[in-house]
Amino acid sequence: MTDRQMMRKHYALGVIGELKRLGYSEEDAKRFFLRHYRDMKRSYGLNMNVHDFAKEIDELERAVYRKYNPDDPDRIYVGHIQNRLKKPTKTESGKIFRITEEMEQKIIEWDSCVAEDVAGAKFAYTFIPTGLGLVIKVQCDVCKRELDLSE
Repeated sequence: MTDRQMMRKHYALGVIGELKRLGYSEEDAKRFFLRHYRDMKRSYGLNMNVHDFAKEIDELERAVYRKYNPDDPDRIYVGHIQNRLKKPTKTESGKIFRITEEMEQKIIEWDSCVAEDVAGAKFAYTFIPTGLGLVIKVQCDVCKRELDLSE
């Protein structure tokens, strides 16, 4: 191990020790250190002493889980961004698109074809999420006409 690697190792152990002194368990201190070390090292370098580095990590962790207070002028609400950054679970991996009753009524009024399929299926639904909203198109498989249900 080189001198630089030894210095970083001792620095990391010192920061973890300071986090433990601030009340974190050994496991949490290591986890939070590893979560913030790379970004903080890029921003601040290793110029801060271990106590200040640990206090910055502590402040970051507290800020992440702090409840939004609309009366606090120093806080900006980012909850909507946090929800978008969360990794989807297995059940959230696919989107579910629904046809409302009003849309269904428009389709019934628009439809004039007789289904050729035994099951009575004759429509192809296309859902296109965009930055401006959801584009919904219905295509008749019999006559190939297309109905745009987008707003």
